[in-house]
Amino acid sequence: MAPKRPLEKAPSNKKSQLDPTANKKRKGFSVGPANLPDGTYRRKAQKIKADLIQKAKVKKEYAKVKAAELAAPQPKQFYLRREEEENKDEDGEDQVPEPASLELHPDRQAMVDSGEPAPEQVEGRGGPGGRKNRKPKRSAFAKEMEIAEKRRQAAEKKREQREFRAKDRDAMVRAKRPDQYGKRRLGRESHVLLSRVQRMVGESA
Repeated sequence: MAPKRPLEKAPSNKKSQLDPTANKKRKGFSVGPANLPDGTYRRKAQKIKADLIQKAKVKKEYAKVKAAELAAPQPKQFYLRREEEENKDEDGEDQVPEPASLELHPDRQAMVDSGEPAPEQVEGRGGPGGRKNRKPKRSAFAKEMEIAEKRRQAAEKKREQREFRAKDRDAMVRAKRPDQYGKRRLGRESHVLLSRVQRMVGESA
């Protein structure tokens, strides 16, 4: 008999034996089933996932900024006390800013003595006051604002008319309801009709 061929030993991968998680691929998180067809639900799941990723990034950046601020050296109390002491006078009182001097500039004093008008009071081409006589500049959106105001007033008027019609209709339904003896309540109907006529006359006036 022929001798048996020895088995070929597979090359030992020491790295894989030492680190069993080395060959594993990192799998990202999933939102919803992976086999969703392309449509509303798939797009919604993708949007939720994108929002979660964005929030995680913002949270991570915030943690970095907060850690950097906490790691920054805080000003020592010695320097803070020194600044407070510098802000005080030698007597220990807080410094008060000196009031502005009331003396006029020499040129201005000479102008007042000679009686010449100040440059602001000289009449320009636009008459006395110069630019103050110009008309106020028209707003860039004045026309749009007028249109919006007209639309708002029209919508308000329609809403009032709609409410009046609904109220009038309900009042007429209640007025046409017969009393306990089965008779019509003409007094109530006349009140509703009178208010309707007054409304029509007021709109036509």
